[in-house]
Amino acid sequence: MYHCQICFYMITEQNELFTTLKQLSPLPHFTHEYMQSANADAALTEKADVILADVRQMNVEDTLAFLLSHKQKEAELILLADKEQIELLTAKENTDITDIWVMPLSEAELRFRLIRWQKTYKMGKDFWQTQNYLDSTINCVPHLIWYKDKEGAHMKVNESFCKAVNKTMEQIEGRGHYYIWDIDPDEYAKGEFICMESEYEVMEKRETCIFDEKVMIGDSMRELKTYKTPLFDLDGSVMGTAGVAIDVTQEHLYQQMMIKNANTDFLTGLYNRRYLYEYIDKTQEENMTVFCIDLDHFKSINDIYGHQEGDRALVLTATTLQTNVSDGLIARTGGDEFVVVMFGTHTQEEVEKMRQTLKSQLDSEYAKDEHLQKISASVGAAYSQTGKKAFDLLLGDADAMMYLEKEKNR
Repeated sequence: MYHCQICFYMITEQNELFTTLKQLSPLPHFTHEYMQSANADAALTEKADVILADVRQMNVEDTLAFLLSHKQKEAELILLADKEQIELLTAKENTDITDIWVMPLSEAELRFRLIRWQKTYKMGKDFWQTQNYLDSTINCVPHLIWYKDKEGAHMKVNESFCKAVNKTMEQIEGRGHYYIWDIDPDEYAKGEFICMESEYEVMEKRETCIFDEKVMIGDSMRELKTYKTPLFDLDGSVMGTAGVAIDVTQEHLYQQMMIKNANTDFLTGLYNRRYLYEYIDKTQEENMTVFCIDLDHFKSINDIYGHQEGDRALVLTATTLQTNVSDGLIARTGGDEFVVVMFGTHTQEEVEKMRQTLKSQLDSEYAKDEHLQKISASVGAAYSQTGKKAFDLLLGDADAMMYLEKEKNR
């Protein structure tokens, strides 16, 4: 995909060497430009990507100093030298020299060396492209991505990771969890082990594993879904792990909100009829007491004061039930209909006392409000001590009793 133009600059008096260079066919994605001079030229040196300097008839030290001072930082420098010059050129290590070719070389040998250099040069560009692909890919991803060695040191991370820990890539490279996540020194040993525990599992299993993990990011605890996979060395041994962490905190909040909305009444915040039956189906409790509550004269509140006051009456009912029922399930099952379910064994006298208490508390709260004084509560109750009576039957009995109470209140 990339395109690379190589500007060759050959310093030599031998035209046949330059002719052989110009016969070098460009590899895919490459184009060539050729320049030549008998002596080193500053302008040509500064422009070149690759410099081939025939130093056999030159002052090696002066020529080398000139080229090193004028060439581009990334430009490659190949020296064509006599055998006698090798000791001088290699007397001290000079990393700016790419290679030294001992002359004389036949045309075939020179062509071979040029082709071999060309392939090596292309490998470097291919590596650059692969690195560019990787960096561009992981840095455009909003999730945290990292690569670690066996000891847990982070060898590479993406920009989202840096943003999460508020550190640069240079600060993170080679560091472990203690430093990166700012773990308190007192929690270091414990925290480091917890962070690495899943890494050890991945390296031991030698396969991709998925984990649910929590980590403090900034001032908030975040829930992460992490995917971790082993990294293998050349000999097949595990040399570390790679991981991706997806922040699912908001997703979990949405799920909880959706579940809550599906199971609760929007106005009062109580459980709805759907959840009531779902809970009863799942419960292992055998003995239960059911209370049915209905508001008397509720319609008149809506007719006289409007639905806003009617809603306020329903909210007041829910709040009063929550205050007086500490160990039961409370649900709004209809417009002004409420159900309370308590579990455990109770006597008839206890159930009746609880029924009267609920009615008394509700009526007392209505009486305190100028607009709600006309309302009263009808409360019916039914209970089972054997666990054999179905919930629907208990609900029916409580509902029947509640309607009898309603008739009395009228």
